[in-house]
Amino acid sequence: MKAIKVFIDMEEQHKMLPLIEELNRNDDIAMMCVGETEFVVAASGECAMAYAKAVLAKTLNDCTIENCK
Repeated sequence: MKAIKVFIDMEEQHKMLPLIEELNRNDDIAMMCVGETEFVVAASGECAMAYAKAVLAKTLNDCTIENCK
């Protein structure tokens, strides 16, 4: 299991709901908001996390990603 915490700017907050819907459709990925401009993405493995990060890169203009332990 892999997990990341993602921080976004307030201007991109409107993109969170579509991201949640898109990533949570995948059985190997779970995304949950933990604040107004931050969320956690958990994935079952490397491939699922790579897909999640690709979706984030495609959707968000700027974000900060921290690996969770």
